[in-house]
Amino acid sequence: MKAYNEYMNKISVSDTLHQKLVSCTTNTRPIRSHIMAKRYATVFACLAVVLLSVIVIPQLMQRNAELTPENNLLASQSDLNIYTPDTSKDYELYFNKTNNLFSTSDNCVIQGHFWQELTIDELKAVFPDLSDTHSVTATANFQSNESDVSLFNIDAHAVSASGLKTYIQISPNEIIIDYIMEGDIKNSDVFGTSVAAGYFETKPNSKGEKNIIYFASFKLSDIAYYVELGGKETEKETLKEEFSALIGTLIKGGTADLSVFHPIVPELHNDQLNLDEARADVDFGKYLPATIPDGFVFEEALRFINQEGDELSAYWVKGMGYIDWHVSTLDESDKMRITSIEDTGNYDLSLYPIPRADSVPNELREIVDNPIFLSEELTLEAVKSRTYEVSDSGDEPGPRMRFSVLYGDILVELRIKGASSEAMFDILQQIKK
Repeated sequence: MKAYNEYMNKISVSDTLHQKLVSCTTNTRPIRSHIMAKRYATVFACLAVVLLSVIVIPQLMQRNAELTPENNLLASQSDLNIYTPDTSKDYELYFNKTNNLFSTSDNCVIQGHFWQELTIDELKAVFPDLSDTHSVTATANFQSNESDVSLFNIDAHAVSASGLKTYIQISPNEIIIDYIMEGDIKNSDVFGTSVAAGYFETKPNSKGEKNIIYFASFKLSDIAYYVELGGKETEKETLKEEFSALIGTLIKGGTADLSVFHPIVPELHNDQLNLDEARADVDFGKYLPATIPDGFVFEEALRFINQEGDELSAYWVKGMGYIDWHVSTLDESDKMRITSIEDTGNYDLSLYPIPRADSVPNELREIVDNPIFLSEELTLEAVKSRTYEVSDSGDEPGPRMRFSVLYGDILVELRIKGASSEAMFDILQQIKK
């Protein structure tokens, strides 16, 4: 992930394009989604259901191999359905070659989503034999409504003695998959179970290196399984051996016992609010702006609570301008972004010309991107130092800013376009602890 992030940090796009990209990948409101996606991505089924798709491929490869930006997500070979028997087992596993990947469904949301980590006893019930040979960790994802709670799926990682990390997903009835294997698919018979297995190769990177992913799906009784293992193409024989053995272990172990779960639904909210309801929120309402600069119109507010997050957000628009406002309790991971006014190198954008991927040191990138000021230290000069303008074709001009302010243990995060530094400073000064 570090290599990927470093590459992406060197790409600079306009706020307009950024909004469109975020909107396409999250299927939510353009601006508001960037913080929600970062913190609460587990709400989205496409992240809970980690699958072989054009978005997920980089994550898969990072489990066992180093990715570089030059790696293309499409396979570099043709010749579908290469027959590859595994002669070291009591069965032959066919690996169907996949050249192209297609999205087969829109992003979906797990309604009433919550989760729990599996205990040792639950791991043994779900992975009867595998937990004896691998180090297994797993998360059960549940969906709930007013009258019912059901298991959505189980996301697991199994690490072998050699250090290879295999991803496994288990789901009642069916797995939602986002890839298509073309041509005539040859299934394998593994201890009486039909297995659809395949592999996918990336194009060579600038060093001529390729990566490979092995994946398979099958059912035991009414329980669906999806398994994948990725790594360097030069290690494909080792990967194939590991993958084939793991498939056999899962099938010989028998159907997962999903009756071991007795989930307790935590407090969950994903409530759309009007502005009066948002300002009346007992926990965070008083940290919303009391007034808004002329021309901005309220669009929506959201009260969100799950096992990881507790947040109130509100969103105003004016043409292509916006005020994107989030209130939450300070998280431990946020503390590294707290800065004093004296440490201008942590936040003053005049020190870092665009593209900032080239001008901001790696060790300061996160704090410069979104510094946290203490409310009692915040000055108009500090807000001005966070304000900049970019002229993009097809976009409206206007001052932009992004930073956060800490009121005691309450964190206010904001992204602004089209409002002045003076107006935003006055609004923030009106908020009291």
